Amino acid sequence: MGKNRKHNSAFKLKVINLYLNGASFNGLAKEFSIAKYQIRKWVGHYQLRGAASLLPQYGRVYTKEFKLQVVKAYQGGQLSLGQCCLQYKIPSPSTLVSWVKQYEQFGINGFNNARGRPSTMTKKTTFKRTYGPLTRLQELERENLYLRAENELLKKLEALAQQEQQEAAQRKKR
Repeated sequence: MGKNRKHNSAFKLKVINLYLNGASFNGLAKEFSIAKYQIRKWVGHYQLRGAASLLPQYGRVYTKEFKLQVVKAYQGGQLSLGQCCLQYKIPSPSTLVSWVKQYEQFGINGFNNARGRPSTMTKKTTFKRTYGPLTRLQELERENLYLRAENELLKKLEALAQQEQQEAAQRKKR
């Protein structure tokens, strides 16, 4: 079976029940080709919160205060990394590790960083499509926009022609 596969909750429950009925982590890991820590994590979540904790949690958003509380609990030595994840319902230890790094590097303001790739597109004004005759101002604005686009196109065309002439001149020199 491949890496990064998703296991449904019925499969997780089956593995947990096998463990609770006496199977070892090592045996289950070999039988189902799953890492031991993954099975331990499932069992821990199940024992702490029941079968509902095995359902996928998508798009959960954490507040700045919640992140600070979890980081303080971890850094204070009250809870281990795995215990923090279990107690605070954090699906992955790597999430908590990144929060700790953000807090150590930037303090509480490190949690304010926006997620995702920054937008590079600027908002351009567009004309709304109107049905019926345009006003004189709308006609002039549309014509102005058309002429600007035409002017830009001609400038680019001229720049390309000059570039080709320069390249041709350089080829002749060789």
